[in-house]
Amino acid sequence: MNNKHLSKLSLFVSTILLSCSTSIYALEDSEASTNNIIIPMMTNAQVFADFTDDIPAVLNYFTNASEEQIIDFYQQHYSDSLSQERKRGHLTLTYQQDKHNVRVVISQQNRKRQVDVIVELKEK
Repeated sequence: MNNKHLSKLSLFVSTILLSCSTSIYALEDSEASTNNIIIPMMTNAQVFADFTDDIPAVLNYFTNASEEQIIDFYQQHYSDSLSQERKRGHLTLTYQQDKHNVRVVISQQNRKRQVDVIVELKEK
């Protein structure tokens, strides 16, 4: 399989993973019935998917930052992760923020890192 097809396959698989996972910083407006979702991202982010209008919210982007820099960035925003799991080259960090579960998935894509952030409501 050539690099072009592999890149397309990786993007497709990542999009599917993102739809199943969520990580974001979410704020609720107590006077409104809608959620205003703000997902922090690295300053050099190249966003390719932004579905942050409602919960579940998903933000996908590429960055030149290292995996360690991405982990540090999200620790600054969400504190320490509840769990870290590495599967098939993808590192998944799980956080809890107020009424939301946040997942950050980091994977290598050629010379960049892909970051997928998914935010969902906590189950009651």
